Amino acid sequence: MADESRYWFGTKQYGFGYRHPLNWKGWAAYGVWATLFLAAAPIAQTRQHPLFDLGYFLGMIAVLLGMCRWKGEP
Repeated sequence: MADESRYWFGTKQYGFGYRHPLNWKGWAAYGVWATLFLAAAPIAQTRQHPLFDLGYFLGMIAVLLGMCRWKGEP
């Protein structure tokens, strides 16, 4: 366990985005994020307020990018 990488995601390629996850924590983070992202699809169809849906999905993308930036290799 001592040799486990402290980074969850590999280095950037081509200036944008991160490579595949390096350990189980990265895969778990992707899985939780994808589950929350897809679970909102039925809620988004209720049409309570049009900007609510846009805000949720843009917020989720911001969370994913922030997580990759925080736990990714420099």
